[in-house]
Amino acid sequence: MTWNIHSCIDHRGRYTPERTARVIRWLHPDIIALQEANLADDPGRDRLLRALRPELPHWLFAPTHERGCVHRPDETTGFGNLILSRWPLVSEDPLELSHGAREPRLALRARLSTPVGDLHCWVVHLGLGLIERREQGRRLTAALANLPADEPLILAGDFNEWLPRAKSLRDLHRQLIRLPPRRSFPASRPLLPLDQIWIRGPLHAHRLKAVRDPILSRISDHLPVVADLSLEGH
Repeated sequence: MTWNIHSCIDHRGRYTPERTARVIRWLHPDIIALQEANLADDPGRDRLLRALRPELPHWLFAPTHERGCVHRPDETTGFGNLILSRWPLVSEDPLELSHGAREPRLALRARLSTPVGDLHCWVVHLGLGLIERREQGRRLTAALANLPADEPLILAGDFNEWLPRAKSLRDLHRQLIRLPPRRSFPASRPLLPLDQIWIRGPLHAHRLKAVRDPILSRISDHLPVVADLSLEGH
């Protein structure tokens, strides 16, 4: 599952991580890639992690920078991508995707130990600028070339791209399979398939959907996108 959670700030401007967590528990994912996560500097005090710990106890966070949250005046928070998993994971070096003076970006990278084998999971939130996204696409492609093609990999996140053959994604199409995009933004009236899941290696996709429910537009400006995947032979 991938979801841009908008820092858990709802449509009324309130910080409501428990509502975000309820949606995630309802969808019951094994692995989730979150963008725009805003976590407390003390993970033990973070309300989102606490709410999800029983079902998704393993996590990895890569804050790109501090971003103050007016709804959390007594906390220092980091802003970035987050992976949560039912299964143990180990961190791999984040991939630097920042471009010039634009907002800092990283690709969060982990190796998960699933019951049927290891799996790479990369989480991205690409930039808003066209040239920025093209450079980020090139960096991702170069990093993928360093991994054996037969190792299963999921690349998920908010790509800020909706054109089917955008130049920013052209090189990625040569190395990965993009699951059929689903309209996920804005959540109140989905028009653009910004949130995407790509796969490589012995992975098979059975289903992909952008989850639609009236409550979701009150929680984030993006819809969650959920894929049902299996490793070949399992």
